[in-house]
Amino acid sequence: MKVKKWDVIIIGIFVLASFIPALIFTLNTRSASDGYYVEIKVQGEFYERVQLTGHTGRDEIRIETDLGVNIVEIIDEKVGMYEADCPDKVCYSPEYISRPGETIVCLPNRIVIEVKGEKPQEDDEDIITGFKSDNHD
Repeated sequence: MKVKKWDVIIIGIFVLASFIPALIFTLNTRSASDGYYVEIKVQGEFYERVQLTGHTGRDEIRIETDLGVNIVEIIDEKVGMYEADCPDKVCYSPEYISRPGETIVCLPNRIVIEVKGEKPQEDDEDIITGFKSDNHD
């Protein structure tokens, strides 16, 4: 049986294509390991995204809508509602959040603040290596 030129080309294309999933997985892992960020939605629409990992200092984000005015405060790697003109003030509790999955919601002004991303906690154990997450950075 003789190997033809097109056989080699097709096999080469398949070999190169087999690396595409590994490349996609590497890119997705790299973006997930960038730490965590806060995502702000106003009236169900995306408003702003701010990186929390490595954030230092104090920043304010003023949100003005026809429903009211809110000021979101980011201090170091935590985010909280600094000011809200809503009547119930439920959005002040919890005061500041910093872990993925935590949210602050101001229902009257329809604002949702959510911490997203992945950052291993100090007491989390890596399921692959069995080491604590603070043993290898």
